[in-house]
Amino acid sequence: MRPSRWLTPTSWNYILLHIVIFLVGFVLIRDTRNVVQGIGASLIAAAVTGWVVFVYVRLSERRSEALEIVNRFGFVGAFEARAARIKPEYDQRLARASEHIDIMGFGLKALWEDYHEQFPEWKRRVHVRILLIDPDSPYAEQRDEEELEIKGSIRSSVKRFLRETERLRADRTKHRFEIRLYTCLPSVNIFRIDDEMFWGPYLIRAQSRNAPTFVLQHGVLYRRLLQHFETVWTDDVLSRPVAETDAE
Repeated sequence: MRPSRWLTPTSWNYILLHIVIFLVGFVLIRDTRNVVQGIGASLIAAAVTGWVVFVYVRLSERRSEALEIVNRFGFVGAFEARAARIKPEYDQRLARASEHIDIMGFGLKALWEDYHEQFPEWKRRVHVRILLIDPDSPYAEQRDEEELEIKGSIRSSVKRFLRETERLRADRTKHRFEIRLYTCLPSVNIFRIDDEMFWGPYLIRAQSRNAPTFVLQHGVLYRRLLQHFETVWTDDVLSRPVAETDAE
């Protein structure tokens, strides 16, 4: 909370009043009469108590404002990293998923390693949509450099992902398992499971799995990130369907 918000005209009046009470008390305790000294001590105590109450109320207001921001934007959790380091968080949500699984990342190597055996089960229960970087996009090689990975690592991960999910994507019975390749500038990693969303930034000289990750439920930021995913998914300028040659 900025000092200007702490010290409103009403606040100044309150503080000055208690300064006056404190000074009057200080004068009275210098009197030789015990009764007067007692009154002075009581006034000083009242002034100090008033200041303590003032600070407490202001700090409580600050905490309330912070909680309001957290609630309005939908934050329900935060972690220092993602992927394997918070796998139990994914697992408990994936076990009860019943509607949507939406994922956006680069090559999603960790996702493949941790969950590819569960993909058929996901498809039986929910509609799965995955946005991978176009393997021929210059952003793929650029991200390899930013993560200090071997050149072509992300491209290889994408192609393996496409090869190994070909049958799953071709099966149109019940729910779908769909993949599109995005060609726009990558900005965030998204893992939406029903009404909760894990998301995090891509940082320079840091592997994606080690980036901070936040968890959202319905709120301002949840809606904006979901809109971001939907826009990339539906706009043919920003993403494209998988072609037969993409997995080669």
